[in-house]
Amino acid sequence: MTIESVPISEFPLFSKIDRELNQNNSSLTEFQEWDPVKENFKHIIDQRNLPVNRSVLQAVLLDQYALLPAIPGIEGQIRSIGNENTFTVTTAHQPCLFTGPAFVISKAISAIKLARQLNATLTNHHIVPVFVIGSEDHDVEELNHSFLFGQKITWETHQSGPVGRFDQEAIQSCLDEATALMQYTSFGPALIELLKEAHQPGKNFAQSFQFILNGLLGEFGLLVLNTDDKRLKEIFKPFILDEIIHSTSKPLILETQKKLNNLGFEEVTHVRDINLFYFGDGFRYRIERENSHYKVLNQEKTFDESAMREEINQFPEKFSPNVIMRPLYQEIILPNLAYVGGGGELAYWLERKSQFAALGIPYPMLVRRDSFQVITPEQKNIMDQYNLTITEMAMRTDMLLNYLTEKLSANQLNVATETDNLMVWMDKIKLKAQDIDPTLGPSIEAEKIKLLKTIDHLEKKMLKAEKSKLEVKLNKIKKLKEKLFPENGLQERNESFLTYYAEYGKDLILTLLEDFDPLDRRFKLIQVAKRDE
Repeated sequence: MTIESVPISEFPLFSKIDRELNQNNSSLTEFQEWDPVKENFKHIIDQRNLPVNRSVLQAVLLDQYALLPAIPGIEGQIRSIGNENTFTVTTAHQPCLFTGPAFVISKAISAIKLARQLNATLTNHHIVPVFVIGSEDHDVEELNHSFLFGQKITWETHQSGPVGRFDQEAIQSCLDEATALMQYTSFGPALIELLKEAHQPGKNFAQSFQFILNGLLGEFGLLVLNTDDKRLKEIFKPFILDEIIHSTSKPLILETQKKLNNLGFEEVTHVRDINLFYFGDGFRYRIERENSHYKVLNQEKTFDESAMREEINQFPEKFSPNVIMRPLYQEIILPNLAYVGGGGELAYWLERKSQFAALGIPYPMLVRRDSFQVITPEQKNIMDQYNLTITEMAMRTDMLLNYLTEKLSANQLNVATETDNLMVWMDKIKLKAQDIDPTLGPSIEAEKIKLLKTIDHLEKKMLKAEKSKLEVKLNKIKKLKEKLFPENGLQERNESFLTYYAEYGKDLILTLLEDFDPLDRRFKLIQVAKRDE
């Protein structure tokens, strides 16, 4: 259950733009189409005027799910995509080893919860949560590792190109490490079997990731879509052509980034003349314009405009959107109402509104996924023992220990009052001295500065001495801090969700579904106890 929650706008570990985006009367409102409130979804549906090729989307999903274990209700979700009154709420992430950091699953659960909230109110429509796999990404270093119980497991692969197409080369050692870490937990053995089945030879990395997400969250209605499919790229062809021939995106996004700069926010994406890659098995390279020709970097491949048009028409599957074009691709192929993402993702969506408008694509509601912290009853007892909130625990470690020392000390460690009084007396001495000789004023000021430095040094010595007395208590908090906020960062951005699932099983997902509310814009401290066996 949630035992404490804090507005994202007030929690110190979130970025400046994330905190600003999630406060009332945000200066970023003009970069959004819709305020993230439930009442706006009916208006989004009423104003949505972009036809979606539902039959192609449905066919792609049916083909992909034919390779996955059947889960009750999933085929019904896919079939419903064919109905004009069915819409989606979407989240996305590239495939990660063993689901990567916990926030990846948090995004999916947030989308499921949002769909449930909307299905309860939009009774004439059906809302399906969809997780889009960014399988065309080629940043191996970002997704080749996972932290289980604080231990980093790294997949040492020498493959390159779109990661979703990687085979399972050398992944067995990762499975062995995961097995050693999880085999004695309550739900680890079942989880190990899921991972082993997911990474069977013959599956690529995207299929393995899809398999795991389906195994964990399929029963809750989540559809997982791999967009690396020629049929979907056929739908995207006009936008591929426009981006390559006309470079529509760049001036629009640069103008938006300039507006954001004027508000004090740096651009979060680098926009190019052409925001697409040319790719295939083992490679994914940028396309650049050179005079009247188009060159694929790192390849001996050049097209004039006529040849490029023909290549797009014949082989749209060879063109891959980068971060600038990926949101467009998602919204074109899905009957989507909202994108659910973290602060970093929504920051780059904020740069896209004018791009969407120019291309006639409905701009979705941007919904901040739930951020959460798992805490055990034992850990919460330690916080209660020292009367610490989760916001205080999020302070930088040295600041937290100083704060706690002053809080626990029986002595007054701050001598600000005495210092102020001393400075008042020094000013009186200065006046008397100046009456005798005006040139003595600067000497008195110099002595004041020396005194302040001496007092500061004494305060630090007093604090150090008190810390020594409280060492046992401070170490206990320091260890808890390292557990809750590894490397002074958010737990969800480091530890894998599987760490907690191995301990708590499906009850954890049920708890999160109960406590999550992606529209409330709050960071949640969630206490979970082991289920009785």
